[in-house]
Amino acid sequence: MALTFRILGPVRVCRDGGPLRLPRGRPTAMLVTLLLHAGVTVPVERLREELWSGPAPASAVANLRSHASQLRHLLAAPDEPPRLHAQHGGYRLRVGPGELDAAEFERLAAEGHAARAAGEPDVAAPLLERALALWSTADPPSAYGPATAAAFDRLRERRSGAREAYAACRLDLDDRGSPELLALLRAHLTENPLREPAWALLMTAQCRAGDQAAALQTYRAACRALAGELGIAPGPELTALYRAVRRREHRPPSFAPRPAVRDDQRVAGGRPALVPHELPCAAAPFVGRHPELTRLRTALTAAREHPVTVTVHGAAGVGKSALGLRAAVAVLESFPDGQLHLDLGGSVAGTTLAPVQVAARVLRSFHGADGSEPTGLAETRARVRSLLFGRRVLLVLDNATDPAQVDGLLPARGGCALLVTGRSPMPAGDVRPLRLDPLPAGDALALLRAVAGDHRVDEEPEAARAVVALCEGLPLALRTATRRLAEGPHWSMARLARLLRDERHRLAETGLRPRLTASYRRLGSAAPVFRRLGAARAGPLTAETVAALTGLPPEDAVRALDRLVAAQLAEPAGPGRYRVGELVRLYATELAAAGHPPDQADEGASSR
Repeated sequence: MALTFRILGPVRVCRDGGPLRLPRGRPTAMLVTLLLHAGVTVPVERLREELWSGPAPASAVANLRSHASQLRHLLAAPDEPPRLHAQHGGYRLRVGPGELDAAEFERLAAEGHAARAAGEPDVAAPLLERALALWSTADPPSAYGPATAAAFDRLRERRSGAREAYAACRLDLDDRGSPELLALLRAHLTENPLREPAWALLMTAQCRAGDQAAALQTYRAACRALAGELGIAPGPELTALYRAVRRREHRPPSFAPRPAVRDDQRVAGGRPALVPHELPCAAAPFVGRHPELTRLRTALTAAREHPVTVTVHGAAGVGKSALGLRAAVAVLESFPDGQLHLDLGGSVAGTTLAPVQVAARVLRSFHGADGSEPTGLAETRARVRSLLFGRRVLLVLDNATDPAQVDGLLPARGGCALLVTGRSPMPAGDVRPLRLDPLPAGDALALLRAVAGDHRVDEEPEAARAVVALCEGLPLALRTATRRLAEGPHWSMARLARLLRDERHRLAETGLRPRLTASYRRLGSAAPVFRRLGAARAGPLTAETVAALTGLPPEDAVRALDRLVAAQLAEPAGPGRYRVGELVRLYATELAAAGHPPDQADEGASSR
């Protein structure tokens, strides 16, 4: 009994071609959310955020169970295993190949782009045409939560790319500016007036039809749209096309979405450069951070004429890498010329990459090992800038420790973006650095549900809240500590909370010691001050308190505290006051007890 799901337009579910009656409101919104994450468990907390625009009611979890029951009954069929499963603190919907129009669109569009990149427009055009035909003339409903709305935005962005690639294929196949092609491009620009590739494709099609005057009018319309909305002039390729039209060249150059391999992406000897797609799959649950994600997406997609640099900093284990990866995946379609991901080694001690290694690694991502590696940092960075000039490439440089690791990589022009994460703030040009704080208690509890399961949290709510508090809202600590619960039913939430309350075991159970060691090793002359903090009483610190503990003059104590703040081992708590988290204090106590000098204290602490 064939089942099909249609969400690229009004939501419809059909069995054997006949429509099923969908429940109104939140059950259908839940179905759409699960379809957009088909085959993946969606945490209950994510569903609550998607289905309730404001604070969810106390009955939200019970309501979700009721909605799931409705959907399970709706999709059930004789002799067929259930489609909807409750597992790991969420719900997972099973969808087969070819059953979901959005998945089919992505498959056909990807195959079409690949065929066009391989120089086969006759193969690409029908694939892209089939992909576009899956979209209804009516848009999907707008009453969805932030993650679902963002997913539909990404699908619309991919539809725009597919339309432009299809139009470019038609031109490659000698379409003479047919009325059908012109109508497609005009309708596309009505929806997307800021897409320069579409303006250039329309100009090219109009020239092919022998209407140079219309092509010049189209260029002026593009200028008005770009200036009115963005305050910028058309880019160099669209401007070159305009000049070619004014010279009345017989076949003006086509400006279209770039295929995966272009003539100007070839290295010496004619070997094609690679188009890297290095973003890894995010395996760990991710909860909350909606304002931070929105801010990062907005900043990254602002790269047009000039590159942008966006930085995220925060304490060890706070989730910088996970947030950066989630934001990078969200804007992936905005960077068709490649996405790089490189761990610079700052999360643990002893693995930091030198600046020349970082730049050389970027080159290898595009060229592979071609035997022509530059010899110095300046030359390597210059080659990177030449490679990235005029392209839309996203570079995610994770766990940076020094601005020199990320300096000098971006060219003077083009739509590249650089996303940097690290413990300390990095220079970010016109974009204000984003400081990432620990998860609020509600989000931290939702993460605990996602990794440990709803039933364990609901059965022992007080112990669950204690675990969240003892892990200080740090995602790494929560995920690491809850591994005990996966060892079997003999591990209860209460037993885990008791283990974490024991200061002899808390650091080991949270997995933070190696990360704190990396921060400690960069303290330099402030390291002895940090070790003394283990003896400080709980509560805010002042320069006078630190001076009394260490024997330093107050002004030297202030400078040492500033070093601790820069290393994310302390944080300001008001004028002249500083706070050290309990997990960090435990680490300082271990170092003091080990009695080693700064360059050896981390090994001594790690072996305890």
